[in-house]
Amino acid sequence: MSGPFERTVLWLTWRQLFARGRIYAAIAFTLLPAIFTLVFRFNATDQEGEILRFFVFLNQNLIIGTLLPLAAAVFGTTAFGGEVDDGTLVYLLVKPIARWRIVLSKYAVAALSTLAVVLPAMILPWLLLRGAEITGAMLQGFIWGSVLAAAIYCAIFLTLGISTKRALVFSLLYIIAFESVLSRQLEGVKALSVREWAVSASVAASHGALDIKTYLVPMSTVYWMAPIFFGVALILSLRRLSRYEVAERL
Repeated sequence: MSGPFERTVLWLTWRQLFARGRIYAAIAFTLLPAIFTLVFRFNATDQEGEILRFFVFLNQNLIIGTLLPLAAAVFGTTAFGGEVDDGTLVYLLVKPIARWRIVLSKYAVAALSTLAVVLPAMILPWLLLRGAEITGAMLQGFIWGSVLAAAIYCAIFLTLGISTKRALVFSLLYIIAFESVLSRQLEGVKALSVREWAVSASVAASHGALDIKTYLVPMSTVYWMAPIFFGVALILSLRRLSRYEVAERL
């Protein structure tokens, strides 16, 4: 029995995502936090808690708050976006492959590609800073938070990628206007922010090792809202793919 993923779609999507120099951008994304960490190490003082504050700020704001959604936007929108732009998606649709397998295969590659960029970006600074203040439980917490965020972001951006040729533009507007501005200013909006869910999940997964002194979305909200966003996004992708096939055959 065949699994939920289609090998041919996985391979073609992987090649598409890392074509045209994107591999160099991915490496730059991965190394940027480590470079900031090295600069910090050379300039750090002996002030108590300084290393911990830097590590939390780096992961919460730079990696989860900025690099992760940007990577997810690029990979998520490109998974379908390239084929939508050049009109080759119809050739994939005429093959005897279930539409839900195409969606899941492209989603899986986008999510794994995002994590392939983000996880080393978290691990390298931890290796440079680890010690009495920076524990493995802290890194574990942020990793689980990033996995949650990558899963939901990629589902959202995959839908945008198959829905419009300006998917990357709309994704960046969403990241900047909603995730980076509104969700940080209005507590009522935080309950709908993927970034805030990731931060709350990071604190919960660290088992008390992380002490982030900001408003955290209750985990009960995360448990309800995250699956809804994830499921709705993938269902919309499947519906859009089906409608795209009908439109192309007319």
